[in-house]
Amino acid sequence: MTNIAARARWVMLGCVVVPTLVSACYVKDQLLAPQNPGTVDTSAVASANAALALRVGAIGRIRNVVDGGDERLWQQIGHITDEYKNADFQPSRADIDRRTITSNNGSVPYGTVTQQRGFVRDAITAMNKYVKDSTALIGELYAALGFIEMSLAENYCNGVPLGHTDNGVITLGPPLTNAQVMDSALAHLDTAILANKQTDAQGNFVRKMSLILKARLLVNKGQFPEAAALVPESAVETAYQYLFTTSTGTNGGLEDNGHWQIQVNTTRVTVGDSFDLIGGVPNVIKNALPFASAKDPRVPVKGPTGTAEDGVTPMFVQLIWANRDDPIPMASGIDARLIEAEAKLKAGDYAGMMVILNKLRASPQKLGVLNVPAMPAIATTPATDSAAIDLYFREKAFWTFGRGQRLNDLRRLMRQYHRPEDQVFPTGKFSFGGTETGTYGHDVNFPINDAELPNPAFKGCTNRDP
Repeated sequence: MTNIAARARWVMLGCVVVPTLVSACYVKDQLLAPQNPGTVDTSAVASANAALALRVGAIGRIRNVVDGGDERLWQQIGHITDEYKNADFQPSRADIDRRTITSNNGSVPYGTVTQQRGFVRDAITAMNKYVKDSTALIGELYAALGFIEMSLAENYCNGVPLGHTDNGVITLGPPLTNAQVMDSALAHLDTAILANKQTDAQGNFVRKMSLILKARLLVNKGQFPEAAALVPESAVETAYQYLFTTSTGTNGGLEDNGHWQIQVNTTRVTVGDSFDLIGGVPNVIKNALPFASAKDPRVPVKGPTGTAEDGVTPMFVQLIWANRDDPIPMASGIDARLIEAEAKLKAGDYAGMMVILNKLRASPQKLGVLNVPAMPAIATTPATDSAAIDLYFREKAFWTFGRGQRLNDLRRLMRQYHRPEDQVFPTGKFSFGGTETGTYGHDVNFPINDAELPNPAFKGCTNRDP
């Protein structure tokens, strides 16, 4: 790497990227001029310094995909699944929790996901032109582009367009299936791995993140042995973490840890459980995991701490991210072990799956700043396919709480494991503000927001299939 590349990490006071952290800071506006995504004044990136600054800004914007003080994708994934229960007066968030989501729902985080692709593409172009020897940084950008597209494919309906801008010319993309968006993401992750020629600490750190993301995509495509082969412990150690960091008090609070914001700071949602209260009477929520009441050290919970914002719902607060600046793992070596375990599951090797799951439990683990103590082994190996699937996805749900994987896993339980919706998603009576307001709906993904309608090729979701 050139010296100028190393110095560029300090381009903005308080905005640093190091091999173990990803900054969530924004670069000065003149270096991120376009805010038609993908359109950059060429003078803004006409040097190595500017290209590196543009790269820092693009990496910072990746955090908009998953996290932020105004609620982003990973928090809303918690609402549509069983991780969180809505506990305020906002109907748009209640509709996500209920799984009755319209395309004009303002709480659906579509723009904050798809628009970031333009900034990353611009940074890739600039880096390839002006700092082409910084191959780890370039590889990281390609991996970020793959991550955004994977997030779209995993969580939204079929029909997502992938438009782009080249030299100021906008190409509006046609609607694509989730599988086609995954193919695009996989191509970018392949490029991330191939482009990264560095064998130093930085190159190896970025390569591990790229391998984990590619393995996740291969799982999505049903290529379980190939996914596991990418991420053995010799390639990605269990202690590995690629973290999204926050910048306390910057940008009007929009860079706070989103889980802290909606839970600790505003009490808008409570940690989900296998039951809630309707008129003060317990109501069982079929298929929901007892995150709040399980007392599992992977999802430490405090509560009830009075009532939530609605004045009725008992407030349970997760302590994984108890502070506004706690970092969130985007990719973890724990994810790699879970990918290996699922390959065993799909192969019918339940004993092999249990070895991996129990090895994770046998040693203390770290998720962000959370220190998970060693836990007792699961004593009994499942005897049936159904029991093994139940056990695996329960274990994975507790290891990945709040990290954007739960919705995709529930969709995969339908698509890859052939379970019907009413055996996968929260089902039954739905309460809003402690009052029964009907039943859960049938949405198993997010719709594409109406903001995409100016694209003449786009007519809405082509389908809402899992």
